[in-house]
Amino acid sequence: GVKRRCEEKGWRGVIERGNRRRRPRQRGVNGEHAPTTPLWCRVCLAACARVRALPLCAAPAETHLSPARSISNGESLRLAAPLLADAAEEEFDAAAVVAGAGGSILGAKKRLLSLTRALQKLPPTATASSVELLAGTEGLAARNLTSVLLALKSRQRWRQAELLLDWAKSRRPPILLSARHYNVVIGACSRSAPRRALKVFEQMQVEGVAADAVSYNSAMSAAAQLGETNLVMGLLEQMIGRGEADPTLAPTTISFNIAISACAKANDWQRALALFRQMESLGVERNTITYTGAISACAETGELEKAMTLFTYMEVAGVERSLVTYSIAIAGCSRNGDARRGLLLFDEALRKGLQPDAVLFNTAIAACEKSRDWGRALTLLSQMRERGIRPTVSSYGAAIAACEKCSQWHKAVELLSEMRASGPRPNTIVYSSAISACAAAGQWQQALALLDEMSALRIEKNTITFNAAIKACEQAGEWAHAMSLLTRMKEANVPEDAITYNTLVRACEKGGQYELAYELMRQMQIG
Repeated sequence: GVKRRCEEKGWRGVIERGNRRRRPRQRGVNGEHAPTTPLWCRVCLAACARVRALPLCAAPAETHLSPARSISNGESLRLAAPLLADAAEEEFDAAAVVAGAGGSILGAKKRLLSLTRALQKLPPTATASSVELLAGTEGLAARNLTSVLLALKSRQRWRQAELLLDWAKSRRPPILLSARHYNVVIGACSRSAPRRALKVFEQMQVEGVAADAVSYNSAMSAAAQLGETNLVMGLLEQMIGRGEADPTLAPTTISFNIAISACAKANDWQRALALFRQMESLGVERNTITYTGAISACAETGELEKAMTLFTYMEVAGVERSLVTYSIAIAGCSRNGDARRGLLLFDEALRKGLQPDAVLFNTAIAACEKSRDWGRALTLLSQMRERGIRPTVSSYGAAIAACEKCSQWHKAVELLSEMRASGPRPNTIVYSSAISACAAAGQWQQALALLDEMSALRIEKNTITFNAAIKACEQAGEWAHAMSLLTRMKEANVPEDAITYNTLVRACEKGGQYELAYELMRQMQIG
């Protein structure tokens, strides 16, 4: 598992050094020679052995591996992670790592947590001098800088991570920073503060630290967060250009996936497909995320047939379709007027043995709304419960909307009652759909009752909600109740729109209130 994680992160140098440097053959507990173990594996075993208080190499390697799996693979890797992170920068020596931990992995972890908490408590106005004080009291030093940065990144404390970087540069003599240090800080900033991430990326290049593929990928991710597609493409072009001279800087599958995703968000399907084809020409592997991003780019812009061609070709190329792939394809079919095709894709996902989640079910229920198949929507809700999946607000909202479009107002009200009894708390959209269902069936009393329920539950009412209730009154010829709803809208500071006034005018005309209808038309023109 450790070797696989090293490979995924591109730490091939670590693996190669670990495989070359073998521990001398030592006698096991029964006198036989213990098998030699790669160094990358021994570091993890060092952490696990310390946790279990077992001596290293007291038994063959198999004796260590089995108990490690029996206690918890996740716990062992979690405890060894700081060691692996630091070792990626320096010589990978298991004995030195354990000795640097003061003879106790758990003790080192506690000190790391204490230092991380102290940094988290620093105020936003803190400076590098504030961090210097912690260096003396909490044991912050160059040897554990990477571990502390990783801990801050995992807690999404980007300000403290950036401050720690400034502290390292301000020391005399300054701590020698590598691309790994900058990459961790860029990664910490990329989600919550993408502009800061790009700023750190620029500082990295100004200060002469050579950016690697991880640096570029993190910067591209930050630019994609900001919707700056051209910047994403520019960084990718830089990787392609620099990769010709230095293969380690060549764009990876992750690089192209970020760029394709950015194009999908920008509704630029042509550029997304161009990147998709460029991956083939450069010999870059295309995985499930690649295909899913390209499918999304096409489906979002009305190019359904191109999206479905990519979806079909995944099977030909031997690329596995994920739940996200199916969800995006189903949503694309619904959005482009072919909801029944989307429901067939949902059935296909089940036949292939995929375990659906709430998102996939919600997408299928939304397709039922588009295809006006309220019965199938209710069946899917039942199937969710049978599979132990708790229906979400979106699940109920889509099912109620399907009932609304099929004039099944009583089913819509039943679903709303079910939500209040045992489901998630209904929101404005769900109530608006239920009121619209009542309006379509002329059930104005029920519509007003639901409106009162919203007030009792303190659920916000918007223009759509009031318009649905006014329409219910208009269809029943209840002009007086319709006008009272206009008063309630103004009292609640809910803005009226053209639909509000047009519906009120029709209600007044049906009730013979022509002067009032004329006054409403005048107010609409003035507004």
